[in-house]
Amino acid sequence: MLVIFALAKVRENGDFIGYTNAGNLVLNQGDIYSDMFNTWPPPFSVMAVPLAIISNISFILVRILWMVFIFICFFYCIKSVIGFLSKSDYSYKILLKEILVQPFYLLALFLSCRSFMDNIIYMQINLVMLAACCWLMSRISEKTSVLASIFLGLTIGAKVYNIVLLPLAILFRKWKALFWILAGIAISVALCWLTFGIAQTNQYFHVWYYNIGSIKQSIVHRNQSLISGLIRLFSDENYEVNQFPPIANLKPSNIQFIFLGIMGAMALSYLLIFYKFLKDANRDFVYHTFILVVTVIPLIAPISWKANYIYALPAIFFIAHSLKNKEASKGVKILYTLSMLSLCLSNEALIGRPAMYFLENLNILIIGEILLFYACIVQMNDYKIKNFYSLDMSKI
Repeated sequence: MLVIFALAKVRENGDFIGYTNAGNLVLNQGDIYSDMFNTWPPPFSVMAVPLAIISNISFILVRILWMVFIFICFFYCIKSVIGFLSKSDYSYKILLKEILVQPFYLLALFLSCRSFMDNIIYMQINLVMLAACCWLMSRISEKTSVLASIFLGLTIGAKVYNIVLLPLAILFRKWKALFWILAGIAISVALCWLTFGIAQTNQYFHVWYYNIGSIKQSIVHRNQSLISGLIRLFSDENYEVNQFPPIANLKPSNIQFIFLGIMGAMALSYLLIFYKFLKDANRDFVYHTFILVVTVIPLIAPISWKANYIYALPAIFFIAHSLKNKEASKGVKILYTLSMLSLCLSNEALIGRPAMYFLENLNILIIGEILLFYACIVQMNDYKIKNFYSLDMSKI
């Protein structure tokens, strides 16, 4: 059914038109930011050149190839997450025929499909970004982490979001991975230097940062980033944009303070509970922390459409795995249920467009992601109590 849905959308431009336009501007030596759809850092345009070349050969072919790549990334993410949690390296055949048909994994797959379908509709790159995160984490304790680290660095150069994994590498002293991630970022910049020259590259970065990256982002209800959601709740701007009255009209500095307070509270929750494991962490603890960090990406990004919430996939499967093994407490079950209801209710097919807009104005996806974060925190705390993170277990 997913394949049929994807084929039905193959002729639509979505965000993909921005990718090919950016690549064509590089090929034609045009101003990459003359196209209104190009909102990404300069390395993205260079990396989009192969897509532009294939698009110039066949409009349909490049979209089919991109759809196939998105599917591969989707199932790779699932395979890597389940494989790590189960400590088993399943083949794709076994994954599809034996693992994902198990009730809790099947439910997790169904829940993840909402964001997956949004990525298909808009032909987004988020699954490629998430796959880069999963690839690195599946290799971070091995000697073969170089390519995965470089690829993650390239994705950071292209779209920035994955930069949240850099503090994680520092936190757990993964210096080799950190070095190669930084090398990947450097390679992305070097590609720009080779393509545009150093002066033009610097100018493009200046334009991107000051005209795109640092300007106030849209607070339309579809933008489910935390800062946008807070502006909707606490600023009269929301009434002008979405015709929805705010709770209060606060100064921008106060809203920023609330944003930092929420993110700080989430980080503090983690540190207070698990600070003893930061110095000597085993493999499982590092991986579960990775799941937490990836979960906050849609919250801290300045723009988070529904497709960005595919970053919830590792956490969804993490809790599903604990449910499958009867390791989830009542608190985890409640938080997970509320989270999944919140993440799935922003669906026009389920509740209709007026109700969807109403709930999006109330930050339904943001609430769901925060609840999912705390479901993972509680589950990790349960594991801590059961000595699951003891140092005699697969220390990295």
